[in-house]
Amino acid sequence: MADPVYDATEVQAYLRDGTTAYHAGDYAAAETAFASAAMYGPQQPDAFYNLAAAAARHGDKARALAALDRFADFGLLVNLDSDASFAALRGSAEFARIREKLARRTAPACSCKLIFEGSNAPFIAEGVAQDLRTGRIFVSGVSARKIVAIHNGVAHDFAAVPDGMSALGIRINAAHDLLWAAASTLPQSDGGSGDMGAAALLAFDITSGALRARYDAPVYAQRRSFSDMTFAPDGTAYVSDAIEGSIFRLKPGADSLEVVGAAARFKSPQGMVVSADGKTLLVADYSAGLQRLDIASGNVDTVSVPAGVTTLGMDGLVQLPDGSFAATQNVFAPNRVVRFRLSKNWTRLENFAVVARATADVSDISLLTPDGNDVLVVGVSQWGSFDGDNGTPTRPLKNWRVVRVVMP
Repeated sequence: MADPVYDATEVQAYLRDGTTAYHAGDYAAAETAFASAAMYGPQQPDAFYNLAAAAARHGDKARALAALDRFADFGLLVNLDSDASFAALRGSAEFARIREKLARRTAPACSCKLIFEGSNAPFIAEGVAQDLRTGRIFVSGVSARKIVAIHNGVAHDFAAVPDGMSALGIRINAAHDLLWAAASTLPQSDGGSGDMGAAALLAFDITSGALRARYDAPVYAQRRSFSDMTFAPDGTAYVSDAIEGSIFRLKPGADSLEVVGAAARFKSPQGMVVSADGKTLLVADYSAGLQRLDIASGNVDTVSVPAGVTTLGMDGLVQLPDGSFAATQNVFAPNRVVRFRLSKNWTRLENFAVVARATADVSDISLLTPDGNDVLVVGVSQWGSFDGDNGTPTRPLKNWRVVRVVMP
């Protein structure tokens, strides 16, 4: 269980091989394959869980318990007692300890305050931004294809999104009185084409909501999905394309977007933060974890992470005034808000803590924005009512919520 350089391709290949062998009843081969998946993907919780299951079936109790203990470190919700693979382990004191550890790490925790609760009408709250001068909070609605502004506890329509697109990540550029949005057509966009073909970076007047500028994605790719955006200190806007895997930028005064580095560098880029010197972009890659992009060269490196920590499934990503970072992780159950610190050059994660999870206020999270050293989070987005690319909800829609998460 050494931790070599992460290799997503190797991980997926070994997970497939292990799953095939497991279902064929070849538990020895499954154990070997899952052990390789865990070695190449130390941030992949399922690799350790599957290794534990295969090892237990193979009669390798010591290895099964060791892998299960590593899995418990990630703090993911699973019912160990319902998995028949672990029947031979249940009488041991070590299994009981691991089960208690997992229960502690998934217990409800959230120092949260409800800021606004919308209705259960189709909306799909995604991005959130705050105008510090007026106190207004803006929320982008994917299904509603609009951005709303919340002031003194009342929401009103701020801007409609054009051409069948929906706004996702949103940010305010106070120096130019603009609210910017990463926009795309999605299956959940009401009245949109749903083909995930169109994407643009949009700028709205912060007062009137009028569309002031539009920068369309380059047309050489058939499918795009602009998911989130951020600003560099010099005003350069960066926007992530979750489908093609590219990062685009709009330099001050430019009239079009340009790709940063080589195309398709990332698996699924989401939230981003630019370093104070403007040279480095920290990218939350949904499928590969935190990545560090050297903007000048285009080189990408995976941020080193200690054992038992995963940065996979990060969606929203922001830096707080004290230099720490906050992110949402919504690929896992329970959904959670995390806080972490990096080394000075952003190559290594130095500490990591889950600050909110498993409560009604943070049960279906999407993006976030700083609120001093706390964060405002879309804690209930309505995404959980939809399956994949299905534009019709398959489960009842809940009232969407924005909450303040107080950082410890």
